[in-house]
Amino acid sequence: MSRKTIGVVILVLWVGALAFLYNRTTHQTLDQRLTEVGMRVSPETFYYSLMQGDTQVGAASSSVDTSKTKVIAADMVRGRFPAGKDTLRLEARSEARFTRGMRLHDFVIRATGDLTPFQIRGVMQEGEGKTLRITTEQQGERAITQEAIADAPVFLPTVAPLPLLLTRAPEIGDSVNVSLFDPMSRALKNVTLHIEADSLFLIADSAAFDSTANRWVKARQDSIRGWRITRRGAPLTAWVDRAGRLIAASEPGGMTLIRTAFEIAFRNFQAEEMQRARSLNKPAGTAGNKKRVVSQRKP
Repeated sequence: MSRKTIGVVILVLWVGALAFLYNRTTHQTLDQRLTEVGMRVSPETFYYSLMQGDTQVGAASSSVDTSKTKVIAADMVRGRFPAGKDTLRLEARSEARFTRGMRLHDFVIRATGDLTPFQIRGVMQEGEGKTLRITTEQQGERAITQEAIADAPVFLPTVAPLPLLLTRAPEIGDSVNVSLFDPMSRALKNVTLHIEADSLFLIADSAAFDSTANRWVKARQDSIRGWRITRRGAPLTAWVDRAGRLIAASEPGGMTLIRTAFEIAFRNFQAEEMQRARSLNKPAGTAGNKKRVVSQRKP
């Protein structure tokens, strides 16, 4: 066989291999894509400041952990949220367990604070169809159980972008169909997530204490490329990184969430809460001969 013939054969084999790989990656079933996603998920925890304008009103964390058989996603948010003319203190926690193929096994969501504590538990029922069994328990009330048919893989909002970002290099226009569990309506919603734009973010990756300002400030920062994820009818604008993890989010009411260092998110919010508690519980002062009554509320 001549060198020219060998060269042609190698070229044909190379082109054929590329065509095979292209066909394999572009014609994967969703199950195949999710298996790939599950193997690419990396354990990591991120922290966020919850802001209302320029004021920090809360803090949040989001973690993903893995084992040989499971992927566990845990989220927590703690803050003060406007409710009409009042402000409600609320802490909510969620934990969702998936197989390594990113199939939901179960989840639990708990909320406490200036409201009646409640818990939502969801368990996937495997059978002829895929059904999510949802049980809501509220203190002092009878548990309510309902079922929802899952037409697509089920995700909680914080991990829904994973199959969109972890199967291939993200491009504007990419989309994926998933069933999203909405904690507000206690229902499954079939949604299409789209990548609409990309941008660079400068995120604090360490913090130092500023004794003059008496708060934690950014010590070092890192640049991260993010992709804007949208779905039809959703008021929330979310940006995620290459691993599908949240970088920032905002809603029309002016509430924003931004990834930052742990101290900036939680220590600063804790300090503001303590300062607020002291101001609400300070003794009444006097103005001239008149007593000035200071309204006191439990923080």
